[in-house]
Amino acid sequence: MAKATHNYGSTRSDPDESKPLAEMSSSDHAMDLPTPDTPGLVDFENRFKDPEEKTPLSTRLRKLVRKQTAGCSAKSSVLGVFPIVGILRKYNVKEDLPNDLVAGVTAGVMMIPQGMAFAALSTLPPIVGLYISFFASATYAVMGTGRQVSWGCIAVLSIMMGQILDKYDASVEEDRPAACINGSLVTAAAADAGSNSEDPSDPLTARRMEVASGVTLVAALVVIVASRLGLSRVASLLSNSLITGFTVGIAFHVGTSQFKEILGVPVARQSGIGAIVKTWVEVLKKVPDTNVATLLTSIACILAIYLVKRFINEKYKQKLRVPIPIDLIVAVVATLVTEYARLHDDFDVRVVGNVTTGLPAPKLPDLGLSSSYIGDGLIIAVVAYTQTLALTKTFGLEHNYPVDPAQEMLAAGVVNLVCAVFSGYIAAGSVSRSMVQSGAGGRTQLASLVAAGLVLLVILLAGPYFHYLPKCVLSAIIVVSLRSMMLKLLTVPDMWRRAPLDCAVWVFTCTAVVVLNPDLGLLVSVLLSLLIVVLRSMVGPVAEAGQIQVGGGSLSVEIRSVRGYSAAATSPHAKIVKVKTPVYFVNSEAFVTGVYEKTGIYPLEIRKARKKAEAKSSKDQNSPGTYRKTNGDSAEKNGKLELEAEEDKSMQARHETSPGSSGQCGAALCPLVVLDAAHMAFVDLMGVQALQMVIKEMKSVDVEVLIAALPEGVIPLLKSTGFWAQHGDRLFLSVDAALASRLAAASRKQAESAH
Repeated sequence: MAKATHNYGSTRSDPDESKPLAEMSSSDHAMDLPTPDTPGLVDFENRFKDPEEKTPLSTRLRKLVRKQTAGCSAKSSVLGVFPIVGILRKYNVKEDLPNDLVAGVTAGVMMIPQGMAFAALSTLPPIVGLYISFFASATYAVMGTGRQVSWGCIAVLSIMMGQILDKYDASVEEDRPAACINGSLVTAAAADAGSNSEDPSDPLTARRMEVASGVTLVAALVVIVASRLGLSRVASLLSNSLITGFTVGIAFHVGTSQFKEILGVPVARQSGIGAIVKTWVEVLKKVPDTNVATLLTSIACILAIYLVKRFINEKYKQKLRVPIPIDLIVAVVATLVTEYARLHDDFDVRVVGNVTTGLPAPKLPDLGLSSSYIGDGLIIAVVAYTQTLALTKTFGLEHNYPVDPAQEMLAAGVVNLVCAVFSGYIAAGSVSRSMVQSGAGGRTQLASLVAAGLVLLVILLAGPYFHYLPKCVLSAIIVVSLRSMMLKLLTVPDMWRRAPLDCAVWVFTCTAVVVLNPDLGLLVSVLLSLLIVVLRSMVGPVAEAGQIQVGGGSLSVEIRSVRGYSAAATSPHAKIVKVKTPVYFVNSEAFVTGVYEKTGIYPLEIRKARKKAEAKSSKDQNSPGTYRKTNGDSAEKNGKLELEAEEDKSMQARHETSPGSSGQCGAALCPLVVLDAAHMAFVDLMGVQALQMVIKEMKSVDVEVLIAALPEGVIPLLKSTGFWAQHGDRLFLSVDAALASRLAAASRKQAESAH
C-alpha cells in the first residue's frame, strides 16, 4: 500500500489517516498512520522556518525607519495625504462631473438648514453650523477617502458639545456671581441672557464659541498624532451595536431638547444624571404657557417635512433624479411668512435674529478656557471618527473603492483642526446627507466641494435673509430627522433573536445614555463591552471534542465539540480538548480547571486516592494472618485506577458526572489528552504557565498531554520561555498528526513485544 501523505497544518488528512480513533484497529495503526518521517511541529519549524536575524535594537530601528521612508517620494506623499489628487488625475469630466454637480448641490441645499439647526443644539449661533459645514466639507473633500461622505454638523456631536458648554456656563456661574468680560462688569443675570445670544460678536457668546473651538483644537491635534502612530484601530473598541445604541440614546436627548422651541416656552437646559427627566418635568410645568402661534407653526412644518420625505422622496426615490429639498423650502417659506405676517412682533414667535455675513478670521482659541473639558472633547472626537469610518466603509463596499482607516483618522484630525481655527467645533460625516449625496449620483469628493461652495455663497451673501427664520422651524427639521434613528428601536426584537449579547450591549448603551448622560453613558458602555469580551474568554475556554467522519468521494475527518455535534466520536484511549479562546492571565485558571473537567481527570484527587489505596493495601498486607492481593502495581503501569466503592464514592461520582466527561476515566484513566490549539490566538506568561501545569499534573497520573495546531503567532513566546525546548516533542501540526504519532508508536511497541 502506498504510504499516506499528511496534510500539515490542517485537521483534514488522507482517509486512512483520519479514521476516528474509536474505529481503528491495531492493523490500521500499523499500516495507515503516518510514519516517523512525518515531522512534529519542532521538526517542521526547523526545516521550513527562515532563520531569525539577531540584530541589535539600534540596527532594527534604522531598518524600520528606512522601510517606512522607502519610496516616500514627494509624489507618493502627496497622493497619500491628499487622495483627491489621485481622483482628479483619473477624473472623467463627461461622465463624473454632471453627477457630482447634482449630488453636490443636493447635499449643499440640505446642509444649510441642517447646519443651522444642529448648531442651535450646541447652544451656539446658527451661523456656526454654516461655518462647520463649509470648512469640514471642503477639507474632507481634499483629504478623505470616502467619495460619497458628506461632512458637517451632526446632531449627536452637537448635543454633546452643548453639554460641554453647559458645564462651562455652570462653572462661570459658580466661580463668580458677576462676570467680568473685556473689562466691563456684567451681572449673572445678564451673563445668562448673553449666553443665549445668537450674535457671535456678543462677548459671552464669543467666549463660549472659543471654549468649543479650544476643545476641538486639542482633540484634533490628539487625533492627528494618533493617526501617525497607527492608532486608527481604536475604533474597534466601539462596536456597531454600541454606536447604534449610543446614537439612538442621543436621539432622545436631541428630541427632548427641542420641545421648548416647539412649544415656544422658556425652559432651562438640564445636565447631569437624569437630565431628560428633569427637562420633561420643566416642559410639562410650562405647557400652560405654550405659545399657540409657535406650536401651530411647528406642527405645520413637521407635517410638511415628514409627508414630503416619507411619501414622495422615499416612495419615489427610484424615479426622482434628486429628492425634494423640503427642509430648505420650509425654512424659506417660514422665514417669509414670519417676516411679512409679523409673527415675531405680534405673536412673539422666536426667530434666529442677526446672522452675520462673511467668513470668520482664523484664530487660535484660548486653550485655558477649555482645559477642563479636554477629556469630553476626546470622547466626542472618538465618536465622530468611529461613526464616520463605519459610514465610509459602507460606501466603499457599495461603490467598490478602498478605504484607509489611518488616512480617515488623519483627515478627521485635520478637518477638526481647520474647524477649530475658524470658530467651529467637532464635525463628522452625516448619515442622512451622505445617503442623499450617494443616491443623487455622487461619484467623487468633488461633490463635497460643490456642496461647500453652495454653503459659502449663503455665508457670504444670504446670511441676513435668515434673520426672521423661526427657531421652531429649525426644531421641526431636527425632530423629523430623528425618525430614522427612532425606527432602529424596532430592530431590537430581531437583534435579540440573532445576537443576544450584541442586543444587550445595544439596549444597555441606549439606556445608559438616556438615564445618565452621553459621555458617561458611552464610558460605561465601552467598559461593559470590554467586560463581555473578558467574560467570554473566562467562561468555557475549552470544550471536549471528537472526530466526525465526513466524505463523499474523498473521506476526511473534522474535529468538532461534542456539545452540539452528537456525531462526534470520542475514544476511551484519548481525549481531544478544543481550546476555544486565547490563554492569558484572565482565564488561565479557568483553562486549567476546564481541561480537568472536560477530560474527567483530576490529578490532585487521583494522587490522593492512590496514596489512600496504597496505604490501605500496605495495611492489609501487614495485618497478622491476613493477605490480600492488590493490583496497584498493574494499575500504575497501565495508567488505570481501580478503587473499591466504599473507599471514595464521592470522588468517583464527581468523575462520572463531571461536565464533558464520558465517565470512562472515573475508573480507568485515558492515557492521552490532545489539546487542539488552533483557536488559541495568543498566550502570555501566565498562559504558558497554565500549559506547563496541565502537562505536569497530567504526567503525575500517567496521562500524556499533546498540543496540536498551534498558531504561528504564539511560537515566539513558547521559545523565549523555554517551553519549546522542554516540551517540543509534545507539539504537532494537527490533531490527526498528534493522535497518529502516539498510536503508531504504540503499534510498533506492540509489534516488538509480540516478536
